[in-house]
Amino acid sequence: MKRGTFRKKSNKLLLATLALSVATPVYAIPATYSVAEAATKTTFKDVPKSHWAYESIKQVAEKGLVAGYSDGTYKPSAQVTRAEFATFLSRVFDGKDRTPSKFTDVNSSHWANEAIQEGLAVGFIQASDFANNKFEPNKAMTRGEMSRWLANGLAHANPDYAKAIETMANSSLTLIPIPEFYKGGVNKKDLPYIGVALGTGLLSGYKDFTFKPNGNTTRAEVATILIRFMDTMKKAPSDFTGLQELLEVAETGTNILTISKFQKTKYTGYEGVLGKQHTHVNKGVATIERAIFVDTTGSKSKGIYKDMFFDDVAQPFSLNKNFYTAFIEYTLVPSRDVSLNGIADGALEGYASPMRVDKGKSEQFNISTPKNVHENVFKKGEKYRYWASQGVLNRSGINLTGRADDKSVYYYEIP
Repeated sequence: MKRGTFRKKSNKLLLATLALSVATPVYAIPATYSVAEAATKTTFKDVPKSHWAYESIKQVAEKGLVAGYSDGTYKPSAQVTRAEFATFLSRVFDGKDRTPSKFTDVNSSHWANEAIQEGLAVGFIQASDFANNKFEPNKAMTRGEMSRWLANGLAHANPDYAKAIETMANSSLTLIPIPEFYKGGVNKKDLPYIGVALGTGLLSGYKDFTFKPNGNTTRAEVATILIRFMDTMKKAPSDFTGLQELLEVAETGTNILTISKFQKTKYTGYEGVLGKQHTHVNKGVATIERAIFVDTTGSKSKGIYKDMFFDDVAQPFSLNKNFYTAFIEYTLVPSRDVSLNGIADGALEGYASPMRVDKGKSEQFNISTPKNVHENVFKKGEKYRYWASQGVLNRSGINLTGRADDKSVYYYEIP
């Protein structure tokens, strides 16, 4: 196949698989670190009330989760090491069970040995995640690694989180709304854990929406994360709409039931037609691969996928008109040279969409979409995989349906 302005169909789900390669500093806990003395302090001279994390730092200090230093500082901008985070997280669980460590670089006299053994017993630390039996206790935690520990910790508190991790890990439909998903820079194995962290709000992306899985986390950030973690432990996965969207996509290829008023009233949903051929009259053969919905019915877009696909500033004309915006991933083998508009014109609803994904979003998240709607960018006989969008009216009685060549039907309706 020729290289075009957007990606062609691949045989497998395109997942970012670049290995973690960030260079992280190695440093030991300062000799002045004294839990006994610092544990009595709940305010610190380097954390004024104006500091963005002041309240969280005060709370974790009061709960004895994170201590300051004997010189009265907290060092909010310092990076958090594996040994430190194991200690902080083990204090949340405060369990009695221990699993002996086989790490060759953590002996019985190591200051964090008890916490690491508790982490192994609880399961937020998995020995299999570390090569050559080396824990590297002084290595700074990455955000990808932190997602894994936090998600595993939730799985210990509630088995439903373990099921959520497994669902996203074992599905080729899983779609995590971070630029690194398509651009690379994330370990594929970390995606379900990042999904749990994002879906529950434990972690979030940066202003440019990147997750930076290879980036590090400061002591100030960890304070806020620990407070959120303790709150999340009290809740079930079903309490988080964002996580439910991610799970619905992993299970069925769409988030329509979670984010919209549409219901499945008869036949199957999108899961019944995914990957099945639908022949367009004189235009070629198409399949639906995923259907992602963003709630654009109000003045602001809603849903965990909104930042991936929709730009409130660039697309105000799509807001507040009582329409959802559906972003459909298709494969297409055209029987003639044709444009996006040409495919959509007269096509059965659902198997072709007339609008491309916003240019800014397609570049930011590396989303494959036609460069415009008028040119014949689809060439006869080539195979393409791309995203396009359409508006879907939010009104009682509206239905959304489509049929594959084998007569499989998806059908949704707003009561």
